Amino acid sequence: MQWEYRTVDGALDAPALEQRLNSLGAEGWELVACASPGHYVIHYVLKRAVPPDPG
Repeated sequence: MQWEYRTVDGALDAPALEQRLNSLGAEGWELVACASPGHYVIHYVLKRAVPPDPG
């Protein structure tokens, strides 16, 4: 299985972040890691499976 990855940067605005992560989850993205190097910004790493090539 192959994966594709996406990063999302977000501030500490819980309602907006929750809505964004729920939208991404509905598209098949799964949160796998987050990091906060400081300055009130959090980096989120998401992954989802790449559909197999039908060819």
